[in-house]
Amino acid sequence: MAYCTQDDLLLMISVEELAELTAEMGEAPDAIVVAEAIAKADGEIDAYLGVRYSLPLAGIPDQVRSLSVDMALYHLYSRRSVAPPVRRQKYEAAVAFLKQVAAGQAVLGSAGEPSAENPQVEEFSGASRVFDRNGLTDW
Repeated sequence: MAYCTQDDLLLMISVEELAELTAEMGEAPDAIVVAEAIAKADGEIDAYLGVRYSLPLAGIPDQVRSLSVDMALYHLYSRRSVAPPVRRQKYEAAVAFLKQVAAGQAVLGSAGEPSAENPQVEEFSGASRVFDRNGLTDW
């Protein structure tokens, strides 16, 4: 399930601009190119979130939707080699936040509990040692 849609992208840029970024010879946005950019962004998001959360997420938090939009737009602009500085900054900020989530330094508000498979701290214990250096001196 995609974290954002073409309509979410259209809240950030105009239809004409999206068409320029995606369509080779048309006036309408190419839905396939848009879907590929969204899939690429969502794959990156999943790679970071999968460290801490069970995927797929139960619901799509607004924060994740926003990250997906910023990352997908960056990929669309990069396709034309004209990524404006603001798009690059938003993409880099999204990746930095996702790295913090993966490291356990940030959490997603409504994404649910972190995965039980990846606990933050693991502790091991065992029986006390039967043989040690001091106990074997007489042998």
